[in-house]
Amino acid sequence: MVQSVIIPWSAWYGKEEYVLKFPDTWSIQLFCMRDAEDITSLEELENAIKNPIGTPSIQEIARGKKSAVIVVEDISRPTRAGPVCEIVLKELNEAGVSNENITLIAALGAHRPMTRQDFIKKVGEKVVESVNVENHHPYENLVFLGYSNRGTPIYINKTYYEADVKIAVGTVIPHALAGFGGGAKIILPGICGIETLEANHQAALKGIGVGLGFITELRKDIEDVCSRVGLDFSINLVSTMKRGIAGIFAGHYIEAHRKAVELANKVYYTEVPKLSPEERLDIGFFNLYPEDTELSQTVKGFPIFFSAYELFKREAAIIFMTASTEGRGYHSLIGETGGRLYQNWGEHPLFQALSNNPFGIFSPNLSRADVLHYYPKRTIFHKNFHKMLEELEKTYGTSPRAGIFPSSIQLVSKSPQF
Repeated sequence: MVQSVIIPWSAWYGKEEYVLKFPDTWSIQLFCMRDAEDITSLEELENAIKNPIGTPSIQEIARGKKSAVIVVEDISRPTRAGPVCEIVLKELNEAGVSNENITLIAALGAHRPMTRQDFIKKVGEKVVESVNVENHHPYENLVFLGYSNRGTPIYINKTYYEADVKIAVGTVIPHALAGFGGGAKIILPGICGIETLEANHQAALKGIGVGLGFITELRKDIEDVCSRVGLDFSINLVSTMKRGIAGIFAGHYIEAHRKAVELANKVYYTEVPKLSPEERLDIGFFNLYPEDTELSQTVKGFPIFFSAYELFKREAAIIFMTASTEGRGYHSLIGETGGRLYQNWGEHPLFQALSNNPFGIFSPNLSRADVLHYYPKRTIFHKNFHKMLEELEKTYGTSPRAGIFPSSIQLVSKSPQF
């Protein structure tokens, strides 16, 4: 006999479900976030955009202006932005800005460029056919604007900087460096140059301003940069677990963002019990959906483990599960051999703190070479989930206690730190 658990899987690709099958001798606990209903009403989305927080409306901002840029996060982030972008285009058009003078830029940071099909998935074919669509380039087409209060050099996308109207659409999901995504984060790192990205990531890798689910010092630096670059209108989406829209907050890049954070803390909140030492879990399975397009995003699983560590025995196994439909993935700063900040995670102090914990990755779409590019040689890797369970049983027996966290955007408490 087996027991089956259905988890969300492979964001942007296919059915987006996967069935995990466990022997019935295993004790399985599922820890889901609170979640919310998906907003499907265009009227509700439009109302939020037409009644912004802390700024004039898009039409008021754009009236009398000639050009506009809409910055949208790439598909390493979960939410479909098509309906929202269509509303934004309508507002700009009604203010007198024509589609031929509007550019949509993918805020890649140091990620791979988006293809036409990626853009259609993200913003819909109607938007792709209506305006000029570009990828940000972190090495080219940049303007230097000096330094932030923390000394971060500010290189920004020139097309964005020279536009008369600057609008951004991003998802407010937990982020281990900036506390949350969305708001000004779509500017830094989204459309900044490699020098700016290096300073931003380097500070984080040194532990400066690191934290999940609250406003960090790194987030404050990001917002300082944004204030110098300019962002006229920020649209912040809170995601459901299945990548729908749980909430939308538009307007000022700080004020609207903070309102989104309030809802995000509720939607992503994950209640966990207090367990006695005898009840604690032997194994934690951490699913990386909806940030599971590529292996390079799997580090998003560590904050959840550290936030929930009291659930686990000291030598509990940590298993990441990722569709990684695009394989290893790409990150020009920290993900590629020779990248300015590339290092195998086995060399990072993070792994020293996990020296007692077996660590593994399950993914049907990776090779062991892919995994070892990012993770140490001691990493357990299997393409077959049953094989992973068999290997774990060698250490924990045939009746282990295991917990499953089905999403990478969960918050175990309202302000977890690690």
